[in-house]
Amino acid sequence: MWRTATALSIPAFRRVWAGATVSAAGDAASWVALVGLALGTTHASLPLLAVLYTAPVAVGGLVAGWALDRFDRRRLMIGDCVLRGAVFASIPVTAVFARPAAGQLYAVAAVYGLLKMVSLAGFPSLIPALVPDSRLNQANALEGVTYGLASLAGAGLGGLAIATAGPVRVVAFDAASYLVMALTLWSVRGLSKPSGRPARPCGPSTRGAPRGTGFRAVVRLAAANAVLRDTTIMFAMANVGGGALLVFLPHRALRLGLGTGGYGYLVAASTAGELLAALLLTRMTWRAPLTVSIVTAQITAALVVLPLVVPSTAVTVAALVALGMCDAPMTAWAQSLRMRLVPAEAHGRLFALLRTIMQGTQPAGAALAALVIGRGAVVTVAAIAATIGVPALVLARDLLRTPGTDREPTPAGPVNSSAPADTTATGDVNRF
Repeated sequence: MWRTATALSIPAFRRVWAGATVSAAGDAASWVALVGLALGTTHASLPLLAVLYTAPVAVGGLVAGWALDRFDRRRLMIGDCVLRGAVFASIPVTAVFARPAAGQLYAVAAVYGLLKMVSLAGFPSLIPALVPDSRLNQANALEGVTYGLASLAGAGLGGLAIATAGPVRVVAFDAASYLVMALTLWSVRGLSKPSGRPARPCGPSTRGAPRGTGFRAVVRLAAANAVLRDTTIMFAMANVGGGALLVFLPHRALRLGLGTGGYGYLVAASTAGELLAALLLTRMTWRAPLTVSIVTAQITAALVVLPLVVPSTAVTVAALVALGMCDAPMTAWAQSLRMRLVPAEAHGRLFALLRTIMQGTQPAGAALAALVIGRGAVVTVAAIAATIGVPALVLARDLLRTPGTDREPTPAGPVNSSAPADTTATGDVNRF
């Protein structure tokens, strides 16, 4: 079950992973810096800045997905890095002469949100071209590690750097991190380009699905395949529960006497669980069927939320660590299934579509929490657990009866080159 070699033993994947981690950490730090600049700028609205930083992804995500499948993904991501790096660099350049105005902060935030999905969907779209099929679970777990490390290190060190060096220098670091990612991608050669052909329906559960181009074809494919459809519904509802937690946990931190910074400690507990599980998964060959594993993990996630009814620091931290340990592998397994079920030429649209959906469900969770939090912790925690667990229970029968092999393939041998031995672009995409 345990293996010594990981996806990081593949040079091309290792370089892209490292570059993505540095860039994501820069983004996490620069958001803290943008907030600091907005608070110190006359007439700057923090809520408006947050909206501009997040809302444009709903439009940009769909365009990014189409572009990732139409053009060379590596070159497109390089262009994104150069453009966003230049936009963020405009702040330290302006700061040499005057304090950045509110309008400039808004523009930088809007460009970031508009282009965010190029990298967020681009990285997983590249993974099947960077690693063999037998390393997909590991590589997808490591992608989760990227954003966990970035969230912890970027936001934490960013706050420290702002206090000592100032927010402008933190933004300059983010601009430099985009250059690092661009150079990393430029160093990786020999990746196959999307064919530009319409996505083919894959597997028996999508047989007979209509063909076409663009997002409409990917939506039809995802709706027709039980695994794609049901995991998307399950995860979207789990993110509703996650959005409710974003409202519940600050209240819990104050009740526990952890102070205004207590919310950060609780988020760190969940992130630590995600990192621990993701790191363990990178060292393992997972033998259990992935659909069974996903359903089990999501039901377990709902169960480990229930102890949050107890107003105890130790219990709360333990529950959040356990929740994080369920979330990370569940995400990696689902991503591996999607890569195997959908042709490589549609990966850009697929991941852009799914991640845009996931980004959009958390506000519903915040609204749910606003409705129930006044009724106490028991009702709030029960509502969160229900949104996570009930969809998995309802969809389990349909999902688990899907025929096919969804176990991680056994590696044929060590990987000694940067080119994968086999990928979903050329391998069997009819596994289900």
